[in-house]
Amino acid sequence: MPVIVTGILVILLLLPSLALPLKAPSCTEQVIGDVKIKCGVFAQSCGQVQLEIGRLKQDDAGSIKNARFALLACRRDYKAIAWFLEYYFKTSAAGFNAPPKFDAEEPEDDYREPVGMQVMEALLFDKNVVARKEKLQQLADLLVNAAHNLPGLFINFHTSDAQLLRSLQVTLVRIMTLDITGYDAPLFKSGIAEAGDAMVALQNALAPYLRQQPSARVSSLLADGISYLKAHTDFNSFNRMRFLTVYAMPLQEELNRYIVQAKLDVKSTGIFNAQAKNIFSRDALNSRVFLDFPEKNRQLIALGRRLFFDKRLSGPATRSCATCHQPERYFTDGLPQSKTISRHGHVLRNAPTLLYAGFQYSQFWDARAKSMVEQVQEVLHNKQEMAGNDSIIISRLLRDKSYAALFKSAFPMPVYQRATMYGIAEGLTAYVLSLSPRNSAFDRYMAGDRAALTNSEINGFNLFMGKGQCGSCHFAPLFNGLVPPFYETSEMEIIGVPQTDSRKNALADTDEGAYRQMPVNYMKGAFKTPTVRNIAKTGPYMHSGAFHNLNTVMDFYNAGGGNGWGLNNGDQTLASDSLKLTKREIKAIVAFMNILTDKLVRKKGLDPKLY
Repeated sequence: MPVIVTGILVILLLLPSLALPLKAPSCTEQVIGDVKIKCGVFAQSCGQVQLEIGRLKQDDAGSIKNARFALLACRRDYKAIAWFLEYYFKTSAAGFNAPPKFDAEEPEDDYREPVGMQVMEALLFDKNVVARKEKLQQLADLLVNAAHNLPGLFINFHTSDAQLLRSLQVTLVRIMTLDITGYDAPLFKSGIAEAGDAMVALQNALAPYLRQQPSARVSSLLADGISYLKAHTDFNSFNRMRFLTVYAMPLQEELNRYIVQAKLDVKSTGIFNAQAKNIFSRDALNSRVFLDFPEKNRQLIALGRRLFFDKRLSGPATRSCATCHQPERYFTDGLPQSKTISRHGHVLRNAPTLLYAGFQYSQFWDARAKSMVEQVQEVLHNKQEMAGNDSIIISRLLRDKSYAALFKSAFPMPVYQRATMYGIAEGLTAYVLSLSPRNSAFDRYMAGDRAALTNSEINGFNLFMGKGQCGSCHFAPLFNGLVPPFYETSEMEIIGVPQTDSRKNALADTDEGAYRQMPVNYMKGAFKTPTVRNIAKTGPYMHSGAFHNLNTVMDFYNAGGGNGWGLNNGDQTLASDSLKLTKREIKAIVAFMNILTDKLVRKKGLDPKLY
């Protein structure tokens, strides 16, 4: 009897625990579980690439075709996990899919030799693929090892719903600004198919959240966008404008709204503002990253505007910033190289427009200044440009009582309320950062005015972002070197600009660019990628002002840059093969660039020359 009673008690004690339902995995657990599975699929694809590389044989076109096919399949499997790796594990992602060029942040850094699928793509399209077999095998081995190590990333890995959803917002920007341009598969021209793969990955990651809190609008936009991408996979003919305006931009807006309503929004701290309506909205990029001041600090901007036109900032008080950056010329001077302050010679490089110039992480053509504040100070002291002297500049400004009021209103901290060189530099930086009107016909179109562009101009945009490969270096939305989707770096390129715009008599330029401060071979001839906004008004072009019209610029790029013009630059980062653009296509791209022209509005109540 006691044994029976004891048994009954044990059963009764167990019943509550047996009755408890199994805890359902959270949304993040479901998503990460799926990513782990996809990592395994990707690792298998990497193994197949390794196998096909090993089978490469001389005079066997089939072996080359098989290796390319295996790599392309591997790339597409990677897109299923790219959103996760490129948000949470950027270094690991770079090992799989970094651009095929050297990378180093500072001269003293060890350079990082490019590895991964983009490098392998370039080698597999080389004129003599089999001669590159040993290098390809090394890269394939690295790819396989890295893929097999992916499970280690999940050890003690935790994330929140809010951060995971933010990663998906970033993924959508990547699709809109990189994938559809063919940025990471320029030779395969698989960008549209890969954009579709990335959208499917986004859909899969959102699925647990949409089951828990449905949104018919988000679900339908996702499904329709994927269908459109899968139905129009030809890279050159893909209508990027339609994809962006009909599917991607509305999806970005609805996804943002969905996340806010779910109370899972994360405050944006970097340059990318996830709270903006879409990536083409005027507030999509946060200027405070480049100068930490309230964007509505009109006093600091007013101080900078006044300083910009003040000749007392130069040593002999004969020129101001506006001498070489004239508002009526869209903040350029129209010269190949600006005149020196003595007016007896010219400076080394062209004076670029200041419109949108503040939205870069490095300044000067060779990127030697790490901020605009640093650049301003260097220009003020440069003997060829402003030839300024700190004590003389400050004494001049202190004698002007109007400046005392401007400095006091611009700087809340007493230490900055008297004129200082740093305060001058900050004021000028704030003013330059304000020179981002975003009111061109293109901007109006993206904001909803569908009458703002002609069919030819829309076609030009599609070519710019696609076949012309312009948008894979001049990134949307500012069409400069700010690299999406995080916009945390400014890209530099070696395009092989010649001394003049004469193709028949092309000679290599002697300006070594960033090599001066970073003396490694892969920086010879490297220059910062400028914006093409307002390009119709800001010629002549390139760092030297060598090109005098956009048609010649387009001929240069269409031919394959300096190498296409016969200059044989082994370190050129621009593809050397012809883009095969027709004259009509070039005309359409130029038409698109022309409609990137802003309307500059003079400030009311100020000197007519002040913008």
